[in-house]
Amino acid sequence: MTAEMKKNLWRHVRPWISGYLPMLTLACIGLIVVVSFLSPGFFSLDNVKDILLGTAVIGIISFGMTMVLISGDIDLSVGSVVAFSSVVLCVSLNADLGLPVALLLTAAGAIAVGLVNGFFVSVLQINSFIITLGTMSVVRGLGYIILDGTSEPFRHPVVRFIGSGALWGVPVPICFMVAVLVILWFVLKYTQFGRNVYAIGNNRETARLSGISVVKTKLLVFGIMGLLAGVAGFLLAAQTRTGSSTAGQGYELDALTAVILGGTSLKGGQGRLAGTALGTFFVAVLLTGQNMLDVNYEHQLVSKGIIILIAMALARIRT
Repeated sequence: MTAEMKKNLWRHVRPWISGYLPMLTLACIGLIVVVSFLSPGFFSLDNVKDILLGTAVIGIISFGMTMVLISGDIDLSVGSVVAFSSVVLCVSLNADLGLPVALLLTAAGAIAVGLVNGFFVSVLQINSFIITLGTMSVVRGLGYIILDGTSEPFRHPVVRFIGSGALWGVPVPICFMVAVLVILWFVLKYTQFGRNVYAIGNNRETARLSGISVVKTKLLVFGIMGLLAGVAGFLLAAQTRTGSSTAGQGYELDALTAVILGGTSLKGGQGRLAGTALGTFFVAVLLTGQNMLDVNYEHQLVSKGIIILIAMALARIRT
């Protein structure tokens, strides 16, 4: 192949690589075709419902993770916050504190973890990877201490409806996910806070010199991330009707896979929630398909790692 032929080929291929949404859409279609061929029951009503419900929990975390990555940081504690939130909700309801108090305690605990992360990252300026790796262990450990490393069931009619009910035929968790997507999209696109998040991700020092409060913005970013992880934990507990200290394991990897697939840059300053939503659906289909095919968890980790490497390579080519 001559240099001119390579140049012409690249001219036609590059728009598809640059436009990650068309590529990801084709990848989703291809994955659905392959999985449905290998597993004839893939398109059953129950399975489609499972995919949508799985998309809701991971999607809410992924939307928050998108904002964190756009700001130039990362949060590895989200899976632990999911478990901790389910534990707090369960213990509160079983102690007959009432649903409003249980929700308040669950949200407060999740936001507190996010604010702690934000404090260390923004005020003390410690690398977010190291800080959230530490809080991931601490929060998971607290969940183990509260429930002795086990799961505990609970009962509440409202929580049960939220986990398994539907509004106008749409599962309630999906309604939560769509609401989070719309609100966060509006915030990032049309508010000063959203513009500040992108500015800090592009260049923190330039943003500071421009009058942007980096500390305040970072605290809000991690606080919102903690809250969204708490919402995801609440929905997961509502679906399973249990509080579990082992819940949410690997969710940080699933969220990162969805976000990176969606085209968000790990360097910050670049990302779109539309891409994350599509990446979340891809991850949900992949996980559901592998579970239906009885793929071992270890092999699932390998496949997700390969997908992340491919997505990062494409992102590098794109830039």
